[in-house]
Amino acid sequence: MIVRKKGNYYIFIKQHDHGLLSGELAAQMKQTIQPLAKTLFAISHHDWGWERLDQSPLWNEETNEPYSFDDYPMLPKLEAYTDGIAKVEAHDPYAGFLCSKHYASFFTNIDDPVARKFREQEHNRQNKLRPLFTEGEEANIAANFRLLQFCDDLSLALCLNEPGEQTHPWFENGIQYLGERFRWVWEDQEHLHLAPNLFKQSFVIEIPYQIIDGYRRLIGRETHRFTVIV
Repeated sequence: MIVRKKGNYYIFIKQHDHGLLSGELAAQMKQTIQPLAKTLFAISHHDWGWERLDQSPLWNEETNEPYSFDDYPMLPKLEAYTDGIAKVEAHDPYAGFLCSKHYASFFTNIDDPVARKFREQEHNRQNKLRPLFTEGEEANIAANFRLLQFCDDLSLALCLNEPGEQTHPWFENGIQYLGERFRWVWEDQEHLHLAPNLFKQSFVIEIPYQIIDGYRRLIGRETHRFTVIV
């Protein structure tokens, strides 16, 4: 779950909804993506494994705060990662490879034994899948991996900030991609653009969310609706 604190309430955004938004952003890119369908599926479904966990959000009993994706306990998180990658791989091996590469990259410099085992597991998966790809698919792995990471960050920047704001420390200095730094720029609370622009046309995005109070009660379900302008 992606969690924002807002006054006495929490905004919950499901990880898979954030992933689907990542895929929408990728689909609107001006650049050529090859293979298109497989890469978009990977980007859209990279957080598929969180679906089960997000059905029952976990709370930290010591702080009485909900766990977000970044501080979620390691073991169940890695189990969700593994399950999600396997589901994507079952749909398409190339998409599964990209998701495996994405998640393994989280633990490049982490020596935790559980994380190291996960990283090795995913490297083995990648070595098993790689011989299955065409020359064109192989040639585009690096570019499509960078695109997945970039669209993940673009979507997270929208989910972790309040509409009209860009203050979250992860993204306040922009997002690095292809040697440039990109920023979301808000015109108002419903209209924004990416600077520099990478999109082929203006489009509408929606982010469903839940409102939860400090007693862990669901107060309501609403949707942020924005227009990305070019």
